[in-house]
Amino acid sequence: MIKIQDTVKEVLYADEEALYALSRCFMNLSAYSKQIKKIVEQKTRKTVKSSGIVVALSRIQKSLKNINPMIQDIKIENITTKSPLSELVFEKNPKILENLSNLYKSVKTNNDDFLTTNLSSNEVSIICSDRIKSKVLVALASTPVMIQTQLASIGLSLDPKYYKMPNITYSLIRKIARKKILLAETITTHTEIIFVFHHKDLPEMMQLFEIN
Repeated sequence: MIKIQDTVKEVLYADEEALYALSRCFMNLSAYSKQIKKIVEQKTRKTVKSSGIVVALSRIQKSLKNINPMIQDIKIENITTKSPLSELVFEKNPKILENLSNLYKSVKTNNDDFLTTNLSSNEVSIICSDRIKSKVLVALASTPVMIQTQLASIGLSLDPKYYKMPNITYSLIRKIARKKILLAETITTHTEIIFVFHHKDLPEMMQLFEIN
C-alpha cells in the first residue's frame, strides 16, 4: 500500500522551489495541496482529500526544521585560481586520440599551469593555461573546431568527507546559477571542485565563495 505522505514527499522533492518554500515556512499548504492533488491520486491510485495532503505537508515541514535538504552547508578550506586559460575543442578521431595519449609527455607543465582533457562521444575538449596553448596545439597536430579564450578557473578545496555526501556540487553550482554565470567546465576530484568560466566573472566568483 502506497502511503500518502510518502507520495507527497516524492512529489515535493521533485519540485525544488516548493521544497525551499516549505522548509522556510513560506508555503500556502492548502493551495499547494490542491495543486498536487491529481498527481498524488495518480501515484497512489486512489482518491485523496486535500486535507490529507495538508497534513502530510505539515509533518514534512516539521521534520525539515527550516533546512532545505537539497542544499548542503559546505565549508571551503582553500581557494585557488588560474588565469588566463583557453578551451580547445577537437573532433574525436583516431589521429587526435593517438596524439592525446602523448600529450603530457610532449607538453611540460609546472605547478602554476592548468591542463585538463575531456573526451565525449564526438569531441575532445582541452582546457589549458595560455602559456602552454601553442605547445598543446603542436602536440595534437590538429585544427580545433572551436577555441574559446579569456577563461579562468576557481578551485575549491574541500574536506574529504564531502566526497561521499550527496548534492555537494549541486549546492555550489546553485550559487553560480543564481548569478547567471556561464560555466565552461566543472571538474571534480576527491577533495576539489573546479569551475571554469569567462575571466570577467572571476571577481564575482571569488566573492561568491569567499572564505570567512
